[in-house]
Amino acid sequence: MVSDVLMSIRPMYTEAILAGTKTVELRRRRPSFSRGTRILVYATSPDQRVQGAFDVGGVIEDSPEGLWPTIEHRAGVDRETFDSYFSGCDVAFAIEVENPRRIVPAALPIRPPQSYQFLDAEEPRHRGLLELAAP
Repeated sequence: MVSDVLMSIRPMYTEAILAGTKTVELRRRRPSFSRGTRILVYATSPDQRVQGAFDVGGVIEDSPEGLWPTIEHRAGVDRETFDSYFSGCDVAFAIEVENPRRIVPAALPIRPPQSYQFLDAEEPRHRGLLELAAP
C-alpha cells in the first residue's frame, strides 16, 4: 500500500527539489517507504511551511563512497557537504525525486517531523495536508 509522507527538508534544498535541479534527497537512515510514495515537503525554519510534493522514484543504497559517483550531479550539494553529512556512516541513501510540484504554501497546525512521518487520511490534522497536496 502506498502511503503519504511528510518530510522535513531545509528551505534551500526544498527550493532546489521544486525547481527540478535536485533530483535525489539524501538520508542517513534507510527510508521505510517505497516507489510511488507521495512526499509532502515541509520546508524547515525559517519557512516552516509545506511547500510542495514529489513522488518517490526509488531509493538508492550504497556506501557513501559508492553513492557519490552515482548521484553527484543530482544531489544539489558539493562533495564537502556530502562527505560531512555522511561522516561516520557505512551506508548512505538517496531518495529519487519524481514529479516535483509546488503547492500553495501552507502553515497548518502540525508538529513537523525531525526527518519524516507517515500521514493518515483518517487523522483530522493530516486531512488538510493531504487535501492541499491532492493532484
